Amino acid sequence: MSLVHLQEAFRAKKHHLSAFLVLGDPTLEVSFELAKKAIELGATMLEVGIAYGDPSADGPAIQKANLRAMAAEAHTEAAFGVMRRIHEAFPHVPMNLLVYGNLVHARGFERFVDEALAAGASSLLVPDILFEEGEELRAVCKAKGLGHAELAGPLTTPKRLVRLAKTIDAYLYLVAFQGVTGARTGGGDAIGELVTRVSAGVDVPVCVGFGLSSGEQVGKVFDSGARVAVVGSYLANAIEAGVNAGPIGDGRHVVESFAKAFAPLAETAKRYG
Repeated sequence: MSLVHLQEAFRAKKHHLSAFLVLGDPTLEVSFELAKKAIELGATMLEVGIAYGDPSADGPAIQKANLRAMAAEAHTEAAFGVMRRIHEAFPHVPMNLLVYGNLVHARGFERFVDEALAAGASSLLVPDILFEEGEELRAVCKAKGLGHAELAGPLTTPKRLVRLAKTIDAYLYLVAFQGVTGARTGGGDAIGELVTRVSAGVDVPVCVGFGLSSGEQVGKVFDSGARVAVVGSYLANAIEAGVNAGPIGDGRHVVESFAKAFAPLAETAKRYG
């Protein structure tokens, strides 16, 4: 996979629903089954993360997901292995990789990007490498054909949005609610106004995440101009509920809990082209 495949997906379909999964949560095998279930239900993209002990942009639900994945020994190499399995099974589905800077630095930019591409990644977002400090990583991604995304929030100024957009070849990841990740209810009008303003101010696809938890919110961000809606913490909570329902075993409880949470969101997304 590469940036080319992501761009093809944007040309083929205007709106995309993406599940966010921490690779290896709650086990490497069950993590693959969750990705499979998400795609079967209607996810047309995936956002995947590699477990990290200090995920500064993430709230309690994703922090717990990271801890479960680390307990399952889902280190970087193992996580790339899960990505390869997903890509082999679903080569048409873009995988957008969200990973923290220390994991990238530990391998070196060129090696990390090479391995991400080989595993099937379409794009890379590193939330804790500041835009002003990311020129070298952006250059490596561009040279090797991995898409590069940047993060913006409700308080990002129009001037900075334009500056970010000029360097992006994948998408602008817009944080729906100020703060860390976490499922939130309501706020539809505020989300819609934010997405409308940002989408009108940039000429790159806008992806919205950090707080979406309902079909109403997914529909609102699509109606307001977003190309991608990402659901993460809401699904992480469902995974946790499945883990707590009984022995993980083959992951049946976990996949059932995940599917119950994701299916209504997918049904909403299917109404959009």
